Amino acid sequence: MLLTSAVAAADRKQSMRIALITPGSGDHFYCENCRRDLDTVQALAKRGQDAVLVPLYLPIGAASSAAAPPVFYGAVNVYLTQFLPGYRRLPRRWRRWLDALPVLRWAAARAGSTRAGGLETLTLSVLRGEDGRQADELTRLVEWLRRDFRPDVVHLSNALLLGLAERIRAEVGVPVVCSLQDEDTWIEAMPAPWPTRIWETMAERAAGVELFLAVSRTYGAALSQRLRLPPERWRVVYPGIDLASRAPVAPPRVPTLGYYARLCPALGLDLLVEAFLALRQRPGLAALRLHAAGGMTADDRPFVDGLRRRLQAAGAADQVEIATTFEPAAVRSFLEAVTVVSVPVPGGEAFGLFTLEALAHGVPVVLPEAGAFPEVAGLTGGVLLYPPAQPEALAAALARVLLEPDRRAALALAGRAGISQHFDLQRCTVPALLQVYQSVTG
Repeated sequence: MLLTSAVAAADRKQSMRIALITPGSGDHFYCENCRRDLDTVQALAKRGQDAVLVPLYLPIGAASSAAAPPVFYGAVNVYLTQFLPGYRRLPRRWRRWLDALPVLRWAAARAGSTRAGGLETLTLSVLRGEDGRQADELTRLVEWLRRDFRPDVVHLSNALLLGLAERIRAEVGVPVVCSLQDEDTWIEAMPAPWPTRIWETMAERAAGVELFLAVSRTYGAALSQRLRLPPERWRVVYPGIDLASRAPVAPPRVPTLGYYARLCPALGLDLLVEAFLALRQRPGLAALRLHAAGGMTADDRPFVDGLRRRLQAAGAADQVEIATTFEPAAVRSFLEAVTVVSVPVPGGEAFGLFTLEALAHGVPVVLPEAGAFPEVAGLTGGVLLYPPAQPEALAAALARVLLEPDRRAALALAGRAGISQHFDLQRCTVPALLQVYQSVTG
């Protein structure tokens, strides 16, 4: 009741100007943070707010259109500034052409553009903000915010952008809030001693943020320790999905496993392939198929090629479809073709937005009991969990959904109901964000 009243009051007020700053992925693969931020800005706009998505590094979805803000911290410029001696002394106008969208789209497809390994010094430099080598880029961003957009609040997509906060707060004169999602997967992929140095810098830079917004209670508890945040400096704001625009799909006649995430080893596609091969030996599942989608970068190609060789050797290549080109608009047609979705990330994730996408379409999900997956499973009721690091347990959980139509139907029904109650973008996420923005702007 209190939240409803607060949101109603916010809606009656004049709309706010909200700048959501997010690191783009170049749109070559399914990026949870990118999808969350795009959907959030669009939902805020539908609510009458003047919200804009400000991309960093690489283009992102609609943010790459002519009417959108420019890409700041362009990936090529940022990289050369960090690693090419003397590059920073070149006139700014000579460097700006490297921020052109065709150049950035080219860079997005190259190996290493979204990989933490080798970018340790660059990550730390960006976190150091005005003291880092990219200080000119920060100045350019601050000038655009102050002169061209003039926001009421700035929202950082994740804590790897904390180097921006203090100057934005001081020079733009507005509060800064920051989401927490998946920073650990980037940082912990680096060799020692870099993770320790980066976590320490992030904890120091956290002072520039008014409030942190974790995507799950599980992840917020973990990151609040890393960043040394007292309880009053963070809260949970769950990501959401537009349930009204998504209708349930009927399961296909042929049982089919689905994977919807980036095609990379860290997210467990190889584990799902092994479970698929084992399941085909079970009675009733000889015709089982596997569909995987979510796109990839050049870094991921050797991994995908290896999976194809494995499937060919097992005589199952004809029963598998791996879509390497990411097509966001094709998600419904993908889900129409699968019986169950599984992204068996060995250590779990901060949230797992692909879970909402599947459940919104009435497709149940099988996930390891790790990270925030148990929290999301408990709130949706449409997820079947299995003990992590046990390949046979993954196969057994998938078999329960594939071979028991009543169980599948019950999970699908519960999943949509759970999203309606906890993860609907317009009914749950946007009101929570508006309440946050109102609280920090006074």
